[in-house]
This record gives sequence, C-alpha cells and structure tokens, in this order.
Amino acid sequence: MQNESRSTVELKGFRDGMRLIIDPGASIEEIEQAIVGRMANLGDSLSGMTMNIDLGSRSLNGEELVRLKNLLNENYGLEVKQIIGDAQDDSRRTEAPQIAGVPALHGEERVYNQLTPMNEETRFIRYTLRSGQVERALEGNMVILGDVNPGAEVVAAGDIIVLGALRGVAHAGALGNTSSIIFALNLLPTQLRIGRFITRPPAGKQHRRQQAEIARVLGDAIIVEEFD
Repeated sequence: MQNESRSTVELKGFRDGMRLIIDPGASIEEIEQAIVGRMANLGDSLSGMTMNIDLGSRSLNGEELVRLKNLLNENYGLEVKQIIGDAQDDSRRTEAPQIAGVPALHGEERVYNQLTPMNEETRFIRYTLRSGQVERALEGNMVILGDVNPGAEVVAAGDIIVLGALRGVAHAGALGNTSSIIFALNLLPTQLRIGRFITRPPAGKQHRRQQAEIARVLGDAIIVEEFD
C-alpha cells in the first residue's frame, strides 16, 4: 500500500506553494486511498499553507474534484487553492484562502551523502528568529544568519543551515526528503525533524560546550554528530 501511495500521489514544494501531483492513470478511488496513506502519521509543521492539485495530462469531473477537496479539507485541514494540469484551462482553476496544512512523508531511507538536487533554491534569513516566528522554504533549502530562539520554528523542503544557535524547532526534508540535514554552530533544539523522523535533545545537552553539529537520518533514527 505504501509503494502504491508513492506512485499515485506526490507532494512537492514550488514557488506558488505545495503541489499534490497525481498519477494521470489512477482512478479517483486509488487517488483517495493514496492520499490517506500519505497523510497518515503527519504533524502540523506546515500549518498555514495551501495546496495546489496538479492533474498533469488527466482531467477530473466536478464531482471528483469536490471529493478530493472535501477529503483534503475535512480530514487534514488543507485548502485547495488551484487546479492545474495540461487538461485544465484557466476557467477551471479554483482559488481559496489559506488555512492550515500538513506535509507528505516518504518512507524510504537515504544516506547523508545523497545530497538534495542542485536546482533547489536556497532562502536566506538574515536575522534572529524570536519566539512565535515561523519561516518556511518549501521550494528548497534554508540558511539562517542568526539564531533560532526557543518558540521559533524553521521548515524547509531541503537542508537547514543555522549560522548561530538553534534552540527552537527545525524541520528539514519537510516534504519527505530524508537525505536532508540540519546544521547549526550551536545545536540546542527543542525538537528536530527530518522527513518523518522526530527527535529531541537528551537531558543536560544545554550544558555542553558550544560545538558545530550536524543532524541526519541514519537507519530509523536521527543522529547528531560533531562537524569538523
């Protein structure tokens, strides 16, 4: 079921927001089942995002579109902003206000040296993030030239690099890329997420000396290593 979900629907980040990419050959029932499988065990780190549905070369009738919109909205709090695809003209695209959203997750395991694609964009944040601030880079990587204070959150589809202290929440690989990494000059997070994996620092970590560290997925867990 999980492999079917991966091939039937994909979730990727673009400049215009998250995009649910649908297999043109799948039936509406297969699409619905794949969405349910993909959304299982998801968190809310992408709260406030909307979603576009990319149909590619296929077309859905009005009833099928309503079924998908209701599934995404009622079950997962996702609002469909736009319908796009080769078979869709501008008159069939729909607009909606932004509401809470969640990421899709990929279960495959990867290793650190399988880097994110070079064509991904990198967003630079040139200030310290205070409690309550959330910054996202769903089309690529994020570099913070400052600190991420407790209560702040950073989310990226690719890697997260903090040239300062990371004391808040960081979610790299938010759209499912478990080869993403989190790096900080001083890694003291409230919580780390990479893809579907979540970890918290051990007790007493705050009392260790400052040391640049990198977090990555190894096997079924996030590990943290000193960075030379």
